[in-house]
Amino acid sequence: MSRSFSELSDKEWDLIRELMDWEPPLQRGTPRSDLRKVWNSILYILVRGCRWIDLPIDQDKYVPRSTAHKWFKQLQEAHVYDRVLSGLLQKGFQSGKIDIKQIVLDGSFSPCTRRR
Repeated sequence: MSRSFSELSDKEWDLIRELMDWEPPLQRGTPRSDLRKVWNSILYILVRGCRWIDLPIDQDKYVPRSTAHKWFKQLQEAHVYDRVLSGLLQKGFQSGKIDIKQIVLDGSFSPCTRRR
């Protein structure tokens, strides 16, 4: 699995905006974060498999880790995150970029505190 990551292209960002089909709630005070940078940050964490604290500090491409985590929770609560990922999976299946035969499940996680 490749752990490289490149920021969203204009075409990819347009697809995510279309799949979101959502307007963030109005807010006062500090200007809202750029949602493209928010999605870059969230996707960076997913692709790299790293912790929020490991998010690069590059204000041109990403938002701060606390902002990214806050938006991640908001997108989950509004079911936007699920809608986008489901839509991306469907597009991947339709275009033949995802082969269902290649899916692997890992059953090594055990919530039990002691090994049996």
